[in-house]
Amino acid sequence: MDLDGLLKVLFRRYAPDLVALTGDPGADVLGVGTVELNALKRTVDCLLELRRGRLRYFRHLELQARPDREMPRRLFEYNALLNLQLEAPVLSTVLYLFPPRPSQQPVFRVQLGEREVNRWSFEALHLWEVDVAIALESGRPGLLALAPLLRGGAALDVVEAAARGIERSLPGERLPEAEAILLWLAGRLYTVAELSRIVGRERMIESSLYREALAEGEARGEARGEARGEARGEARGRLAAERELCLELLRKVHPELVGAAAPVIAACADDELLKRWVLLIPTADARDVSRALGLS
Repeated sequence: MDLDGLLKVLFRRYAPDLVALTGDPGADVLGVGTVELNALKRTVDCLLELRRGRLRYFRHLELQARPDREMPRRLFEYNALLNLQLEAPVLSTVLYLFPPRPSQQPVFRVQLGEREVNRWSFEALHLWEVDVAIALESGRPGLLALAPLLRGGAALDVVEAAARGIERSLPGERLPEAEAILLWLAGRLYTVAELSRIVGRERMIESSLYREALAEGEARGEARGEARGEARGEARGRLAAERELCLELLRKVHPELVGAAAPVIAACADDELLKRWVLLIPTADARDVSRALGLS
């Protein structure tokens, strides 16, 4: 699963933990999802439906790894269409994941020669500038999952503290989604073996990071296959892990489809198709997932 997909899962699953980060502290989350913009046939990354006191509104989030000079224009288009389509106030925020900061201001301007005739502004949040202490002190699984992207969150002992915080907050879950996402993000910095010492090998094998390591045929240089028989075994293991991940996501996001979808997933031997399903399930509605799986 790619980084955008993981963060969409994070916001969908743990939105109440993250509204303070988006500038909406104290707001109740009424819904989380994606919206296809009718005029553009484009889907925004994440849309939170919120209520603060008597005020009901939406927070539109775009997840952006690096600066994009077209971002002000894109956000203006999305925001205008969302306001008209939803008939409610929509606030737009770009969530930048990695430095550097964008050089332009978060403003879309309409110019007539030298004269500025209109301007529209949006908000920007730079994750690497948010102190990881905020996440650790909150104890919120959604915030703790982002620790490796926050200021001071790259150290292995901080990743471990975040993992322990998630486990304390969700004691009934063997491997909470928040902890799996934490491991995936930390996997940009550490090997599977290093992270296994934090969560244990058995639980590590259940994580998306381990599955991705298998999918690439390596675990940061530690899980290299030496024989063709082992390579075939790894290929079978990848397919089994991806099928299991598909089913697990389906159980959590669209449990009503599991009965019909389980045989389809179990019979699938197409690695790329399984990966597409894994990316689709957390972000699409049940009708689109059913169509993608050939159930309708």
